[in-house]
Order: sequence, then C-alpha cells, then structure tokens
Amino acid sequence: MRTYVILKKLSQTKSFLPLNYFVESLQVSRRTVQKELSFIKKSGPRHGYQLLSEYGRGYSLEVIDKKQFKQFLATLSSEESVINEEQLVVDILIKLLTIPKWEYVAVSELVRTTGFSSTFLYSKLNTIDKFAESFNLRLERKSHFGIRLIGSDHAIRKLMLELYQKGDNSLDSLVSERVGNFSEYERVAEDCIRDHHLRIGYYEFQTILSWLKILVLHETTNQLYDIESNIFSLQNVPLKKLDRVLKDVAKNFQINISQEILKEFEMLVNESVQSETFVQPNVNKTYLKAKIVSFFEATDAKNGTDYSDDTNFVDGLVTHLVFLLERIDKKVVYKNPLLLELCIRYPLVFDLVLKFSKFLEKVLNIKVSNDELGFIAVHFLNHEATEKNKRIRKYERVAVICTTGGGVSNLIRTQIIGIFPEANVRAFSFWQENDIEAFGPDLIFSVIPLKHSLKVPILYIKELLTRSDIENIKQVLFLNESSQIAPEKISTDQNYLTLFKANLFTTQQPLDYSTIIQSMSKQIVEQGYGDSDFVTNVLKREKYMSTVYNNGIAMPHPIEMKGVSSAVGVRIVKPSISEKGKDVKLVFMVCLARDDFRYYSRISDCIFNLMQNEQKIIEIYNNPTFPNLISILKEMGE
Repeated sequence: MRTYVILKKLSQTKSFLPLNYFVESLQVSRRTVQKELSFIKKSGPRHGYQLLSEYGRGYSLEVIDKKQFKQFLATLSSEESVINEEQLVVDILIKLLTIPKWEYVAVSELVRTTGFSSTFLYSKLNTIDKFAESFNLRLERKSHFGIRLIGSDHAIRKLMLELYQKGDNSLDSLVSERVGNFSEYERVAEDCIRDHHLRIGYYEFQTILSWLKILVLHETTNQLYDIESNIFSLQNVPLKKLDRVLKDVAKNFQINISQEILKEFEMLVNESVQSETFVQPNVNKTYLKAKIVSFFEATDAKNGTDYSDDTNFVDGLVTHLVFLLERIDKKVVYKNPLLLELCIRYPLVFDLVLKFSKFLEKVLNIKVSNDELGFIAVHFLNHEATEKNKRIRKYERVAVICTTGGGVSNLIRTQIIGIFPEANVRAFSFWQENDIEAFGPDLIFSVIPLKHSLKVPILYIKELLTRSDIENIKQVLFLNESSQIAPEKISTDQNYLTLFKANLFTTQQPLDYSTIIQSMSKQIVEQGYGDSDFVTNVLKREKYMSTVYNNGIAMPHPIEMKGVSSAVGVRIVKPSISEKGKDVKLVFMVCLARDDFRYYSRISDCIFNLMQNEQKIIEIYNNPTFPNLISILKEMGE
C-alpha cells in the first residue's frame, strides 16, 4: 500500500518531493522508503512512468503512458490485494507504543500514516487486539478519542523489545533518533562482563542493549524527569553484574529507575548469563548416549545416512543435551535468531531434528522449544558438512573429458579443481582412451557420451559450467550414497524451476490454512506425484511446527519426503488469511522423489529469497499467473 501512496502523491505533485517527506508522512524508516522507491524505479518501464531523482531536491514522476500507469495504480489500490496483515499490525502497534500512555491515536491519523481507509482499518482492530493480548495488553477503543494500549509498563516494554528486534520497521528510526550513539554504554556493558567474569552470548548481549534503548524510548516518552531522585535511588542500591550500565543510561538520559525497572533488568541479565557452576542434571550420560545412538542407527538404516558412526557428532550432541536439560530445569530460555532461516534453507535436516525432538520428548520427558531445536540443528548441519567434505576428498584422481584439449578443457578443469582442491585433476580429449585408462581415475566428468564404459562414476556435463551447475555437481556427489554413480547429466542452470507445475498452480479462497494444505496435498497425490502417505505426512509435519513463515509465505511439506515423482504446487490465497498471527498469501507445497533431493536447497533458497522481498510477493499476488510466478522465481534464484 505504501507503493500506491508514494506513486499517487508523486503523480499529483509537479515539483520534487524529498525522501524525508515520505518518512514523516508514512511514519516509517528511511530504509523502508528507499526500498519502496527502488521498487518504484524498477517497475517504471513496465508500467508507463519514469521515477526521476535529483540531488538536494528529491523525487518526481514523469508519466509516459497514462493508460498503463492508471492500470498499475488500480492494481495497487486494492487494499485486500496488497495488504501484509502482519506488517500492518506492527505499524499500528508501533504508533500506539510510542505515544504517552494516557493519549489516544485517532483512526484518522492511522489512515494518513498507513494509507488504508478507516473502514478497512476498523476491520483489522480485532486482529491487533488478539496480538496485543498475547503480551498481556488490551486495545481500548473510545468514541471521539481513538484507540490506545492498556497494560503494565513491563508488558509494553516487552512488546516494544520484540518489535524492535524484528527490525526493518519505524521503531528502528525512532530509537536511533531518541538514543543516538550507544557505543559508550556498550563499552561499559563489556567492562561489566569482564569485571564480573560473566559468560554471555552475543545475541543475549545485544538483547540487553536493545532493552536499554527501549527503556530510554519508553521512559522519555512517558515520564516526568527528576534527576536528583534518580541518582539517589541508584546510589543506595548495591550494583550487581550489569547494573552499572543501567545507572549510566539512567543518569545521562534523566530517567527515574523504579524498583520494577531494576528488577526487570536484573531478571533479563540473569536469564542471559550462562552459569559458571554446572549442576549435573538427573540423567545418565551413558544411557542417553546409548539411546541417541539407537535413534540414529534406525535413522541411518532408513535413510542411508551415517549419523550413528560419527562419534564427534554423537558426543557433541550428548554434551549439548546435558546443558539443555540444565537450562530447562532452571527455566532459562535462549532466542535463536537463525531459527527461521534454518527451517527454510535446510528442510530435510530440520525435519530430522523435529523427529529427534519427539524422541527426546519420549525418552527424557521434556518439551524442547523451537529456538532450542534451532541450536540442535547446527550439530546436524556440522555433521552434514563433515560428511560432504569426506565424500569430496575420497575422489583423488579426477578425469575431465572434452571435445578438444584446448582452452575450454582447461576452463572446465579449473572449475572442477575448485570442487576437488586436493585431487589430481587432468583434462583429456575424447580420443585419448588409453591415456584415460592409464591415469586410473576414480571419477570422470565428460561433455560427450563415452563409447567404452569404465568402472568408475561418470557425470555428464556441459562445456560451459555455470555457478548453478557446479552447485548441482556438489549436490549429486553428496546425496548419492552408492559407491557407483550411474552416468547422469548434471542439470542446467535454473532447472529446478521445471519442478513448479502449471497444473498445480491455482488461486483459492480458503476457509483456513489446514484446508489449503489438505487440498494441495490431495491434488499432488491425485496427479501422481505424491506417495500414499503424502497427505498424512504433510499434516504430521505441520503438527510438529508451523510451516507459515514471514511476509505471507508458507512452505508445507511432508515429514517423510518420498515422492513418486517431483513437483512443487503453488496456491495464491485470496483474500489472505491469518494462521497463528501470521499472514498467508503464497503457499508452496514441495514433493520430491529421492533422485531430486539435490534440488531441495535450490528451491528452499529461492523461496527464502522471495520471502525477503515484499515487492516481488506483491507482484506475484497482483498478477497471479504461472508465467509471472516462474519469471520472478527465476530472478530470486539468480
């Protein structure tokens, strides 16, 4: 909707408008406006206009084709078609959180800052109220006044911290303006950590600094200053751990520190600091290790993996779990900033971690949080990386067979050396059969069909390898468990996009998210892609952990990936729906046969990149055609 507001205003103004005009009128950060303007500029040639910019003056619009431009504005003006409900909730909450708590925000003010109509905004207030309730806050509505949040200062600061750490919203700029350079307080905090010999992770340290910034914003917005009582109150309190940095912040920003604030801060610090004295949980490590090995032996037998034989992996995982049990016992909770990316980029590994969590629940009678599962997943990924390196190193003599022995063969050889830096890689012409046999390769890359079959793995490739081809080579070598790889042509760049099927692309008006994924999974089975357990395994995966991610993107898939053949189905959800507080607009359902597992990372990376680009999501949503989808996905995969 911001795109529409900016374009509409530029089209109505003959003069230049500075960037700060949109920052102030939309109440968003400079970075957000810059992203909008970048999208507007790129879209211009396709929609009949040109965005002009001039240093010191700002931006203006030149309409070249009035009909095209009018049609583009019409697609943008549909509120339901472009709304990101999650972002709208965040924008309104930030407005409510950053005014004095006794004041109200008029709906007319929200209309101006968000660009949506009052009728539309009123229809979304219940969603905002439900979100606020999860933080023990309540949305109060009062005729002729507007709306405001009701709740404790602690609850308000907690919500502000949550939104601030999400980033990429107007709270960033508000905090920066109010707080300024915070490096001096960061240095004091680091001194406190050294002086008290504290063990604290970087993410937890950043959370403490963020809380202090939010404290400044919240208190300076709501508090009458009394510097003398502030100093007196802190001078009479024994300082613990990081209390010194709180004292400095309070003094320099003239904030009164109540007992409630001090207690809140010390509790945050205590939760963030790792204990130096380790209390052995009531668990037998020998018993735990035996159970873990048993779990992975069954996993290895089923999937052809080798987790159980990796003693470093098993020992590291046991140690991690022992400390995890201590954290659970002490109710210590760590946030994992990489959780979302781990879920999307490494779905096969994360699905195995989810199964492992059910095993832990059964054996140890514990419920592991999603954030903790993200930390456990890192152990699995480390094992995968170790195994990948081992398999790459097992190829000591690699032959590259080309049409000639000239420059192209040397280029391919150089690229292959990048994959096998420790191997002896030699290039041969197709007619040097005796030389190839004398070389004794344990792996062959060939750009032509070989007449004589050699008893070594053979991979057929193109003469000019792209970066994607090289990544696909790595995936083939890593995922193929047998000692003999059948002759196979490595896929060309963007080949994974052929798995997105036009017959599985539809627009739907659903009742709920569960209805969507059941309908999609049944269709995939009916079209001959999914196995007999596909529907059950998709729903089972959803019970473990939601596959609805950010910016309206969802990627449901089965907990056991064993497709008959490979396909990716796509549903455009119109109007968008909310699932557990998150918007659902584009649903990508993945079904892969084992031979195509190498495409999973490419598909996941492509969807993850799309999730980071709200403008491209809007383009797909507003023009829901299969060719448009593939065009944008191709761009996201580059």
